[in-house]
Amino acid sequence: MKKTLSLLFISMILLPFCGAADADPKIELIHPLEIEPNRVVVIDVKLHNTTSEMLWDLKALIDLSDVPIEIKKYITVLDGEKEFAPGDGDHSINVQDQVSVRLSLEVSPNAEAGVYKIPLKIKGEIGNCRQGCKPYLLMKSIDFKVVKEFPSVKIELSSYPNEVYPGQSVNVPFKISNHGQGYANNIKLSSPSNNNYTSSFDISSVGMLRSNESRNISLNIAANNGAPSGDYRTDIIVEYFDPFGNKKATTQPVSFSIKDSALAKEAEKYYSLGNEYFTNKNYSNALIQYEKSKEAYKKLGFTEKVNEIDARIELVKIAIGSTKANVSTTIYILFGVLLSAVTMELGVLIGTLARKSKSPRSSSIPKK
Repeated sequence: MKKTLSLLFISMILLPFCGAADADPKIELIHPLEIEPNRVVVIDVKLHNTTSEMLWDLKALIDLSDVPIEIKKYITVLDGEKEFAPGDGDHSINVQDQVSVRLSLEVSPNAEAGVYKIPLKIKGEIGNCRQGCKPYLLMKSIDFKVVKEFPSVKIELSSYPNEVYPGQSVNVPFKISNHGQGYANNIKLSSPSNNNYTSSFDISSVGMLRSNESRNISLNIAANNGAPSGDYRTDIIVEYFDPFGNKKATTQPVSFSIKDSALAKEAEKYYSLGNEYFTNKNYSNALIQYEKSKEAYKKLGFTEKVNEIDARIELVKIAIGSTKANVSTTIYILFGVLLSAVTMELGVLIGTLARKSKSPRSSSIPKK
């Protein structure tokens, strides 16, 4: 009985050491748990030898051979094999030693969203002496989630005048906003035109919109001269790329009417005549035509055109003032020349009269 108790006591003392020899070292994997496509995943593998034996020639190895093909095609191993004890030593890891290595892999740009499990092998030998060691293999898994955040660009129109006359234009203000989570890149704007109207933007491209970012833009619609009256429609087209290289687009229709107005034609006719007279330096008639055109555009409500004509009227008034100044100078010069001539003539006349008054009188001796 005493012998049995003694054996039991010794077994209880030795049991923890036997269990430790059969246990695995403590492995800690440090890496991002979520990542976007087209990114590099860096994995730090930290090992703590909590066994009762030494570890020899131990290394960490990313093994894609057991990965399903639907995941493997999106993974590229950059640095997939590292020794825990490199160098010229005996490559051993003593009990309670702590070592680490760094591995890395890359997720392709077209990777699908989801959970990725990448096998990791910790392999080498274990034993308290080089001669008595045996092969050792520990399997771990590098788990992370591929997250794809997509942008969503929307177009919001502001109020705008939806009537335009031939030869005139209207501005359509609008805002583009990214309501998605990812950024929208290489954003380009376009709007179709035809023989009746021309569409253009105050900017040609935006560049990039981050999540919840917006930009104010203006579309100019110009009705061509001679365009028939009627209802028209164009589109604001916004094309962009998401962070993963996928091209997307969104469209917003813009409706407007081209009006046929006799007053608009008259206003344009007066303006054209004013320009013609101004070119020919007939400033008085140019002023008359510009004033008529200005009044017509005022009635139509074309403020920008009225301001443009006001600028032309100022130029005409300056030209008229300059012409008057030149005429006055010419008159003064002519008057001076004429005055000088008259003065000279008067001088000559006075001299002649003076000479005549000094001439000898006739003799009083009677003639035979």
